[in-house]
Amino acid sequence: MLKAGELRDTHRLTWFAAALTLGMVLTFIAQRFGVPAAFLGLLLIPLAVFAVPAAIRQVMGLSSALRMRLAWWHGLWLLLLLSSLTFRVRTSEAIEDAPVDTWAAYRIALVGIVALFLGVRLALRRTTWVGSLFRGLPGVLATYALVCAASTAWSAYPAWTLYRSLEYGVDLALLAAILATVESAETYRTLFDWTWALYVLLVSSICVGVLVWPGEALQPSPGLIGTALTGVLPAIPANTVGELGAVVAIVALARLLLTSGDPPNHTFYSLLLLGGLVTLVLSQTRSAIAGFLLGAGLLLFLAKKTTLWVSAIIASLLILASRAGDLLGAYFLRGQTPELFASLSGRVDWWEAGWQAFMTSPLTGLGAYTARFAVLAKIGESETSTIHNTYLEVLVGTSFWGLVPVLVALIATWWILIGCVRNYPRNSCERQMALEAAAVLAVVSVRSLFTTHLIAHPSLSFLLLVGYAEFLRRHRSQRRPTGGWVPAVNQP
Repeated sequence: MLKAGELRDTHRLTWFAAALTLGMVLTFIAQRFGVPAAFLGLLLIPLAVFAVPAAIRQVMGLSSALRMRLAWWHGLWLLLLLSSLTFRVRTSEAIEDAPVDTWAAYRIALVGIVALFLGVRLALRRTTWVGSLFRGLPGVLATYALVCAASTAWSAYPAWTLYRSLEYGVDLALLAAILATVESAETYRTLFDWTWALYVLLVSSICVGVLVWPGEALQPSPGLIGTALTGVLPAIPANTVGELGAVVAIVALARLLLTSGDPPNHTFYSLLLLGGLVTLVLSQTRSAIAGFLLGAGLLLFLAKKTTLWVSAIIASLLILASRAGDLLGAYFLRGQTPELFASLSGRVDWWEAGWQAFMTSPLTGLGAYTARFAVLAKIGESETSTIHNTYLEVLVGTSFWGLVPVLVALIATWWILIGCVRNYPRNSCERQMALEAAAVLAVVSVRSLFTTHLIAHPSLSFLLLVGYAEFLRRHRSQRRPTGGWVPAVNQP
């Protein structure tokens, strides 16, 4: 047994050896790759030596706790995510020539398994989810799905419209089944944790792609960075990579800021925040960055972190006023001309074409999910899958009949989450989840202006937040909040 003096000497010797080793490694890096790389190594090597092992221990603890609480619906949620993964990119012409190829069959099979499982549970009366599907917020979105299915009758591509409508209906059916099963906010939180864990795995797959296929993962870009981060296997476009990074970073920030009864996992969430931000920046997704900034500001404001909120505003103003502001401007331009930047990378032209197509059938639309065939393919964008705007995509497909329920669901979700933040006790699980959900919803809402993730399969993040808002609405009478109430949503 070592004495106290001998133990101190051993610790000093260990630290000296570690410092000497670090110095030798940094010297080698400086000689081989330059001083900037050595400086980066000075930051990352201690992080890897000290922070990563602690984060791994925390991840194992979190994973073990989550694994013990997984239910059958977590598995179906995973199948929906797996069914959405893309392993090839097809043009509109290729889809029309051969609608069902191998990967399309894979997607259909996974969605079919989810539908079959839900059907069996319904037939055996294990989970009576039909009533849950047509109540509250799921009922509002179910109305949209029914409008989409009805548009098959006049669709520009009937088979595509029918399948995509049914696919979205399966997503809603699973959400309804979860709401019919979950009885507490603590249980619903496992769906939060499960979804974010799946997103972290997707981000990890992107990092693996950088290591294994750097040429494909780091696409050349004329911007300040020179590359745009994409996913290789599965194929994930840079814009989606940015959204994943923004959501992961927002969740990590929320978990760091909000106090709870959970064991401290600050090291893991700090690294997760860093990883999400690096992913977000390297993707060069401007709308995702805007969504993250809005979500972070909203989180600080609603959580009443006044000092941090004011400090962030002052720091932002100082950065914009300095030379760093010019660098940020160059970064956001991404090497584009002011004219191309003003056209939102050409999206304005797509939206103008979409609006003109909508005006040809303003009362019915052209059929749900057909903008890629009826609009984009006709202007030479055959590899673009959507018109890159949720609301115009809905208008083109289903006119105002589909747009109204989508807007009602989005606005009502915001209303209920903000109401929960205002009215539930400060340290309650419900309020902390509502703060996290509102911050993520900020990212989703900004991105909805440039994607169709609110209405596309499987919009897990949006459905997760809608589901939590509906959970609060349904359970407000069982666990009445302090000092107010959570507003109800009329049934459709």
